[in-house]
Amino acid sequence: MEEVAPSANPPKRVVIVGGGIASDACAAELRQSGFNGSIQLLCGEPWRPYERPPLSKEALDDKGSIKEQFFLHSEGWYDDNAIELRLGVHAAGLDTRQNTVELTTGEKIGFDRLLLATGGAVRKLRIEGGEAPNVHYLRTKDDAQSLASALTQGSRVAIIGMGVIGAEIAASARKLGCNVTAIEPEAGPMTRALGSQLSNWLAGIHHKHGVQALYGVSVTGFVMKDGLVRAVECSDGTLVDCDAVCVGIGIIPETGLASDAGLAVANGIVVDHQNRTSVPSIFSAGDVAELPAFYGMGRVRYETYQNAAEQGATAARAMLGQAADNTGPCTFWTNQYDLNIQSVGQVSDDFSIVWRGSMNDQGFVAFFLDGERLVGAVAVNRARDMAVARKLVSAKIDVRPGDLASEAVTLRTLLKAMRKN
Repeated sequence: MEEVAPSANPPKRVVIVGGGIASDACAAELRQSGFNGSIQLLCGEPWRPYERPPLSKEALDDKGSIKEQFFLHSEGWYDDNAIELRLGVHAAGLDTRQNTVELTTGEKIGFDRLLLATGGAVRKLRIEGGEAPNVHYLRTKDDAQSLASALTQGSRVAIIGMGVIGAEIAASARKLGCNVTAIEPEAGPMTRALGSQLSNWLAGIHHKHGVQALYGVSVTGFVMKDGLVRAVECSDGTLVDCDAVCVGIGIIPETGLASDAGLAVANGIVVDHQNRTSVPSIFSAGDVAELPAFYGMGRVRYETYQNAAEQGATAARAMLGQAADNTGPCTFWTNQYDLNIQSVGQVSDDFSIVWRGSMNDQGFVAFFLDGERLVGAVAVNRARDMAVARKLVSAKIDVRPGDLASEAVTLRTLLKAMRKN
């Protein structure tokens, strides 16, 4: 995507389409950056913006928390900051010449700057029976409430897909006393996010907690009875009996609004380093935005909380003509059982690994190096180390593997040395 020249006229009206973390971060940053104009936040759901990460963890463990918790701000915060929060409102079209958003009601809203933070829709299984009431997907608070009601003591739960969402649901379901069988085409859980060594380690953790897993296996069909899925048929011939099915096989970015309006779209809405689309007055952030890769190789789309928040804030500053840059490394975390797993940068089998601590312990760090260039890190129960590792990865520096491995050399020492240089 070629660099697009920003509009010279300061905005008076900002419209934000979407009710997630990127949208909320954009609205908050606009006010913090001194914007005094109109902000309209259009949320398709009947809820004000909330955090999605707890939906596969705390919301399932504590069923009473789903309706009352996880909101990003109190209801009064939006009034206090003069943000017009419109719930259950859906955009139907964009007019990039007139700078208007048309709602499904026919109402048209004018804007000087627009943020598209439309996120994505869950990818669904194209299998007969996939719409049965005991087949669950997890994307919204309503989804979490439905799934939570199915995770009861002794229930048989088949989890299809052991990416981040599937692995988190598996952990939550085991904590609730469910009998869990996981089905995953890859060789282990979260293989694409963690690489093979850490994936194998995590597979052992789930096995230790009682998850029965079928890796390298795909789903070929459902066995139905009385309109419900009662068993999952697998490619190796295994039949997994179940009371409920949980599907976590990714999302499809919601690019239709942008595409119909003529914006550049690829594997997401194409944006530059300021989250600006091919139309100068329109920005995009979060799961739906495809941006320049941190390492300068192609383009990427991040489906993570922290990156969405940073992109929303970046878009807000860029809307106001301030310095803004979204080209940081990918970062995410997941909580499973008593483990907090955090990741930053490039994590794959393409790179060598230096260990600080041991996978046999409850806390360790795996550093991923391209030669001596630190390109990524995964920390387990070592949040302080990860806080420094993020800065080291972001700096794109060379490090000595021995320094990373040695507990006698603090990561802050490496950070200080980097700053001196």
